[in-house]
Amino acid sequence: MLAACLTRKLLLSCSLLLVSVPSLAQDTSGEAPAQADFRKGVELFQQGDLKAARQRLEAARAGGLDSMTLHYNLGVVYYRLGQLDAAEESFARLLSSPHEILARYNLGLIALARNDEAVARDYFLSVVESDGPGKLQDLARTRLSDMGSQVAVSDRSPRRLYLAASGGYDSNIAGLPETATTREGGLFLDAVVAGSVRVRGDRNTGWDLEGAFFGRDYPDDDDYNTKFLQGKLAWSEQDAGRSRQLGMVLSQSWFGPDAFETRYGVEGLIAWPQCPVGLPIDGCDMSLAAARVDGGSSFEAYDGQWYRLRARAGRWFGAWNLEGKYLLELNNRSDLNSGSQFVSVSPQHHAVEASARYSVRPDIVLGAMGGFRYSRYQDPHRLLEGDTLVVERRTDRRWEAGTFAEYGLSRRWLLRGEWLFRDNSSRIDSYSYQRHTFMVTLEGVL
Repeated sequence: MLAACLTRKLLLSCSLLLVSVPSLAQDTSGEAPAQADFRKGVELFQQGDLKAARQRLEAARAGGLDSMTLHYNLGVVYYRLGQLDAAEESFARLLSSPHEILARYNLGLIALARNDEAVARDYFLSVVESDGPGKLQDLARTRLSDMGSQVAVSDRSPRRLYLAASGGYDSNIAGLPETATTREGGLFLDAVVAGSVRVRGDRNTGWDLEGAFFGRDYPDDDDYNTKFLQGKLAWSEQDAGRSRQLGMVLSQSWFGPDAFETRYGVEGLIAWPQCPVGLPIDGCDMSLAAARVDGGSSFEAYDGQWYRLRARAGRWFGAWNLEGKYLLELNNRSDLNSGSQFVSVSPQHHAVEASARYSVRPDIVLGAMGGFRYSRYQDPHRLLEGDTLVVERRTDRRWEAGTFAEYGLSRRWLLRGEWLFRDNSSRIDSYSYQRHTFMVTLEGVL
């Protein structure tokens, strides 16, 4: 298990652990029994007593300890003892964690031990094509080379393709962004295609070309169909501590048959696998974006500028993954003037979102999500109510909650079902609404 020596955090047979060596030397008189069993299991493994190490690590698990480190270490012990099914189950628990690439390498080793070269090749190739540690990629290349897979071990530029197809029901079909909803429900079909390829540079640094398409079709009402197409050329680089990207973005959207918005802008992103804030966070990222917006011939009110700040952080607790997001969006648009009436389409949004995911088993995940968004529009609306001109600044408070379930059909394909409820309360009554969305999605990465 040479790969275990490469990750700095998940080690049993080497010198580093999520519980580091200095920590093991500290006073442990007050530690929980499960943690004491785990610590003793590590010591027994280092002494070469694999069976006793397995007993102690299993006792730690039975005592309620449920961490990525424990599952990884159990996987190593099971592998060394030749218990391949148990080792596979332990490493599979890490497939939805920040240490997924290391888990894939070890699952490849298990497949090799079973003489299942097709599965092993698939796992090793996924490591080579990932953004994982370079040394781990080199080990996977070596394994592939030993198996005679010369084409697979070539130093190909990173490339990815994401596909998704969805069907569902929307209880309250929305019109243009920030306008009133229709108060009518209907079935919809979604399609998403997104991909990236490195056009110049090496595996860690270079120019990336990215593209994305989204389309939603309402079979019973084509007037509300939407499409979105985006392209980005970006400079990307990564090292052991962070990833950075800065790019130029061009996008076009359509509402019904008409062109809605064209955006020209820039976007920057920085991400850390271990967030550098001194808090127990497993990963975080932050992005900034700005764009000039040109509305279509029927949507000149949306001409103007758009700005966005987005931040995300996550934390793993055994089989649980918690994630939080913050979004700030600013708009400075031309807005809509019609005689004495005026409608602002220049909102300032503040939004927070949270989600929780639980891995019931490696191929089944259950989760819940929720959020709140506060919106304040730049200028007061002027609206006629009967013969009276009413002036009111629009402010909205939108709550949302939902649940979802995911089933892994294979290493690359996933089936997802979700329900989302939104309740928007606005100072202008015509913008208040409630909305339920049900959706089933088949998605995959190639």
